Amino acid sequence: MTQQNWISMISEHEARHSSQGMQDGVIEFICQHIEISNKYCIEFGYDSTNWVDCLPNTKQLVHEQKWDHLLMDGNCHNPDINLYRHFITSENVCELFQQYDVPIEPGYISIDLDSTDIWVTDALLKDYRPSFFSVEFNPNFPIDAVMAFPNDTNEFWCQDRVMGSSLKALNMMAQNHGYALVYAGCYSTAKHHDAFFIREDLIELSHVPAFETFSNTHVPLHAVCINGRENIYLDYGVWLEHKDLQKSRAAVPKEWKKYITGSFLQRLRRKQKMLMHKLGFAE
Repeated sequence: MTQQNWISMISEHEARHSSQGMQDGVIEFICQHIEISNKYCIEFGYDSTNWVDCLPNTKQLVHEQKWDHLLMDGNCHNPDINLYRHFITSENVCELFQQYDVPIEPGYISIDLDSTDIWVTDALLKDYRPSFFSVEFNPNFPIDAVMAFPNDTNEFWCQDRVMGSSLKALNMMAQNHGYALVYAGCYSTAKHHDAFFIREDLIELSHVPAFETFSNTHVPLHAVCINGRENIYLDYGVWLEHKDLQKSRAAVPKEWKKYITGSFLQRLRRKQKMLMHKLGFAE
C-alpha cells in the first residue's frame, strides 16, 4: 500500500482511547494527512456534563492536541468545559456558531443528534467549511437506500430503528457541498456508525473509495419499529429534485421501510415484551 492510497488505510488505524467506538484512531489518522487551518473542533450532541461519561469524539483533540473547542447538547450544560445547552436545529445552527465565534473553517465537527443530522449538517455547510466532519448514520439501511429523517423538530429517536438518515442520503448531501466520504464505521466491528467526510480540496495524493465499498456498514441495530413511525422517512433523492415533503415521503419504497419494521415475528415479539413490561412482569 502506497502513501498515495492513504485513505484506503484509514480502517487499519481504528483505535479507541475515549470515543464510544474506534473513532479516535480514525480522527488522528485523518489529521495526519490533511492540512488543517484551524485547530478548532465542535461536537454535538454531547450527552454528559463532563469529559468522562460522554465517550466523545473530540476529547483526544482537546486534551492531547490542545485544540480549541465548542460542545453543545439539548440537555447538558457546563461552561467549565465549553459545553452549552442548546436545542440544535437546521434553522439555528449557524447562528449558534456565530454566537460562539466558531471559525469559518474549523478543523473538525462531530454531529450526533440521532434524528435531524442530515438537515443540520446541510445547513451548517452552507456557511462553514470544516476540514473534515463526521455524522452518525442509520446502519439499518442497506447501501442503496436513500432514506432521510424528516427536518421536523417534533420527531425524536425513540430507542428503535427510526434514527437518523441512511449513509447514501448523507453522502448525497455532503457531495453537494464538496465533501468526499472516506470512511464509515461498521458497528459489528468498529463499534460505531459514524461516517467521515473530508473537504475535497484537501484530499491530495490519495483516491476516494467508490461508495459501494461501504456496503458492509449495513448492520441491524436497535429494536424494530412497531408504531408506524417508519412512515416519517423521506426519499432524499426525490426531495432534492422536487423539494416536496409529501412527494418525497410517498416515494419511499416499501422494501426500505421493512429494514426498520423487521419481520412480523420480530414485531410480535417486541409487542409481547412491551406488554409484559407494562404489566410489571420481569423479562
